[in-house]
Amino acid sequence: MAMNIKYRAVKAFLLVVESRSFTHAAGALGVTQPSLSALIQDLEDTLGLKLLERSTRSVALTEAGEEFLQRIQRPLADVEEAYRSALDLSAARRGTVIVAALPSAAFGLVPHALARLRSVHPALQSRVIEAHTDQLLEMLRTNQVECAIGPLSEAAPDLHFEPLLTDGYYAVFPHGHALAQRSSIRWEQLLAHDLVLLARGSNAREQFDRGLQAGTDESAESAEPVMPRCDVTHIITAASMARHGLGVALLPRLALPELNLQGLVARPIHAPNAHREIGLMHRRDRVLGPATRYFIEQLRRVTGDVERSLLPLD
Repeated sequence: MAMNIKYRAVKAFLLVVESRSFTHAAGALGVTQPSLSALIQDLEDTLGLKLLERSTRSVALTEAGEEFLQRIQRPLADVEEAYRSALDLSAARRGTVIVAALPSAAFGLVPHALARLRSVHPALQSRVIEAHTDQLLEMLRTNQVECAIGPLSEAAPDLHFEPLLTDGYYAVFPHGHALAQRSSIRWEQLLAHDLVLLARGSNAREQFDRGLQAGTDESAESAEPVMPRCDVTHIITAASMARHGLGVALLPRLALPELNLQGLVARPIHAPNAHREIGLMHRRDRVLGPATRYFIEQLRRVTGDVERSLLPLD
């Protein structure tokens, strides 16, 4: 015989037991107290058992109520969790994941994660915002995005930072260049050559400037920034400039597998300050939405494979 199990009546019973109050339970369920009493009465009539003893001051379980509570509490919690999970899955299928990322991460890492995400949630839409580090932090703190991918060079107690991989920098130049004979390159060895650098404001440019200044004879604090032959915004543009002999391009290794390096040689920069940690960032006080959580799950899955595909750090 099919049973007519009424969720609201069972939930009303559990809320009364937890709060020991019909008034509080009614408020938690969003109904009036008479409606709550009717739900409990309906449950007792359905079971043919009295579950609660109610006086003007207290509510107590009967022996039958105690046994029913032990049997129903965990299964109902499991059903509610399954229902919430299904709602989250439904929301993720209909939603949009918005990811802010450093250009090199947007170029070399994010597409791998989005490709896996599409295979799991094909209807999920995505939007990728490329930005410098200070812009990433601002977007996180003003709730423009839920998560960002990039470096976090200074302590930020309001943000959670999960390291993903260690990035480094490479000098990229045409075959036959004077630097081609070296297996790795130090900052100071670049100073005699025309340079193609990413625009100021980027995390990479900040590291280039510090490293190149440290390679001069003057102190890094007083030295003037090294002026490049070409100052460009995009990684692809820098590689094209190098291919046409306009200078040595300094590029993040994370981006190199996605570039066309035909006709070019890439050598790692060998220096302690030529590395940076790329990680996942989000606000500690914000609950991430289902679409973002599913993206992060796939991001973690692909990071190891992406890192193994990269050229050596030095």
